[in-house]
Amino acid sequence: MQTKPNRSQRLLSLDFFRGLTVAAMILVNNPGSWGHIYPPLAHAEWNGCTPTDLVFPFFLFIVGVSIAYAMGSKREDNAAHGKTILKASKRAFTLFF
Repeated sequence: MQTKPNRSQRLLSLDFFRGLTVAAMILVNNPGSWGHIYPPLAHAEWNGCTPTDLVFPFFLFIVGVSIAYAMGSKREDNAAHGKTILKASKRAFTLFF
């Protein structure tokens, strides 16, 4: 009997929340007719909050949690810490420039 390689477990709730947030991003950016927009899909004028105003903070929360989980296994190996920092710096440089 063959065993499957030990893969890291995914956090199902994070995957679901990510999918829901991406669907919300698509919905709020393409509501159909901009002339007849459903009120919860419009941003609040100044004071107040609508579901549309929560999409980006949800996305940033997901990014933060994903980074924490991804870096968790890398943190255990102290010898590779410098490599991890260098790799992250290269990626950041590539994204910005």
